[in-house]
Amino acid sequence: MNESCEILVFRTSVSKKSDIKQIGRAFREYPQINRWTVDFEDWEKVLRIECREISADRIITLLRGVNIYAQELV
Repeated sequence: MNESCEILVFRTSVSKKSDIKQIGRAFREYPQINRWTVDFEDWEKVLRIECREISADRIITLLRGVNIYAQELV
């Protein structure tokens, strides 16, 4: 099986460590998400996701469900 991985990048409203736990819980149910990180050093709290077959809009909706604002950076 040859599935290409894509990288999605978002500006987020993450402000505390508990937000990271919320993201983890939301993403746990999606095997399409291979790996993700949040850069706390960046003022935009950039979320970087390595994934396949999941849209940026779906990610934004998932995050909204745990009260985290996200905007895709293109």
